[in-house]
Amino acid sequence: MKTVINHHRLGEIVVSQTFRARRISISLRPPSTVRLTVPYNIALSDAIKFLETKYDWIESGLAKFKQKYPDKIIEMPYSTRAHSLRYNPCNTAKISAQLTETEFIVSYPMTIHFSDTQVQDITKRAIEMAWSDEAKKTLPPRVKYLAEEFNFKCGKITVRNTRSKWGSCAPQNDISLSIHLMHIPSHLVDYIILHELCHTIHKNHGEHFHGLLRSVTNGLHDTYRKELKIYSTRNCY
Repeated sequence: MKTVINHHRLGEIVVSQTFRARRISISLRPPSTVRLTVPYNIALSDAIKFLETKYDWIESGLAKFKQKYPDKIIEMPYSTRAHSLRYNPCNTAKISAQLTETEFIVSYPMTIHFSDTQVQDITKRAIEMAWSDEAKKTLPPRVKYLAEEFNFKCGKITVRNTRSKWGSCAPQNDISLSIHLMHIPSHLVDYIILHELCHTIHKNHGEHFHGLLRSVTNGLHDTYRKELKIYSTRNCY
């Protein structure tokens, strides 16, 4: 089970409680994610106390991420697959975002610039709103098409704002896909979908799984897997 807590010093912490964990562990993921893994038999309060003994290590790691992944100013022109960004400085007291059929509009007070940190944060949320809208409209039909094309059978198809992975296939063959697929090339989107569809037959990454994936990608599995490494579900605006 995953939850997000707001820590007074470190901000948002992703907490994962699992039966598989044998001890409390902390991991950092770029650009600024702190993940706390906790066994079910350990109280969350005890896990937080452990986390707080590691402040120096965590803050040092996050600082290195900030140097490696500097914040990029999002400016016009900027487009997703089906929406374009429009900044709207106006007579307002707050920053807000609106999604239309063709645009995501970020409105903010005329007294500040679009490069302001708060405006940029709302802009990123607006981009994710656009990705979510596009993903929900395009990904489920694409999964169904490829499943029929290659004779796969899958269960429920869901689209989520997942940053840890591009997609997943549950034991009951339900497939979940990340909205962040919307910023990578279409042939790699198909590759991820086919990857998850292959898991409806092979539940691991063994020899038979890779053989099937090579077959349905016309032998391009290794090429696509290498190409995919240049993209990330994080810091991808």
